[in-house]
Amino acid sequence: MSQNTPVDLRVRRTRKLLRDALVDLIEERGFDRLKVTEIADRAMVNRATFYRHYHGKQDLLERCMDDVFEELAGLITPPVTEDDAIDHHAPLKNLKLMLGHVEENAAFYRVMLGAQGPSAFASRIQDHLEKVTVERWQVMEPEGSGARMPPDLVIEFVAAAYVGVLHWLSLIHI
Repeated sequence: MSQNTPVDLRVRRTRKLLRDALVDLIEERGFDRLKVTEIADRAMVNRATFYRHYHGKQDLLERCMDDVFEELAGLITPPVTEDDAIDHHAPLKNLKLMLGHVEENAAFYRVMLGAQGPSAFASRIQDHLEKVTVERWQVMEPEGSGARMPPDLVIEFVAAAYVGVLHWLSLIHI
């Protein structure tokens, strides 16, 4: 299937059912204790259908995280021009976009950022936010410009702050 061919509605529905089942079961029991049969039963599909889409539960988890991460990464993009980089409202705009995405995928984020979720998901978000912040910083404070704060400190702080907000929301509000 080519990149431009839309995914069949039945395939999208099945994948959504499997993702929702995975999230529910991770929240209830944790990922390690899950079996493919339980995921398929919860999604109301048979095991053969599950294996038609995924190699196993780890593949399902990774592809679900990939899908949600790609959606989020598409919202929070690095600056394209110098004007974009010096837009002082950009961090707030990015936060609003990120929070909107979290709200739309509340159950997923609650589980993936919660105690039962894999730490790799939060790390991946933080890595992307660091990349965007580095690119913004490089335009705003070019090397040798006499920046007053160490760039690494600012970058780590900004990315960790965003992820911290997501963790806080997953524990309390979503």
